[in-house]
Amino acid sequence: MPDFRVVHPPHTIAADRRRGRVFRDQAGRITFGTFLFLFLAAGAVYLTLLYAPPWMAYRAMLEVIQEEGGASGVASDDEIGDRILATAKEWEVPITRDQIEITRTDTKISISTRWDVTINLFGGQFQHVLHFAPSTESVALPAAR
Repeated sequence: MPDFRVVHPPHTIAADRRRGRVFRDQAGRITFGTFLFLFLAAGAVYLTLLYAPPWMAYRAMLEVIQEEGGASGVASDDEIGDRILATAKEWEVPITRDQIEITRTDTKISISTRWDVTINLFGGQFQHVLHFAPSTESVALPAAR
């Protein structure tokens, strides 16, 4: 007598994806692995939103400080300080003119500054302080002083 049993194709993950079963168990409930993945992804987004702006401000300040150090012969110390402060204001960096150190010698110029940013995690339950100190040292052109 012939065998008329129905033969199903082998079980594959691709078939499960098409049916939407990868993130759910047989009863249709979300699996622990899926929940853990979503929790970690949300945490990564949260931390990125907190930490990215201060680091972007640091990179912007570092770029301006390096540009000003390279063009030190065409600007006075006050002009350099004013341009750095304008960038600090634009990026909401908490520094004052007194915190910008510009040192000239006959052969080089050094520009540096420091500031701290406090990151409040989980509504202020935890705090993390970031310390930033961008600086540059370059060969000085004849000073405009």
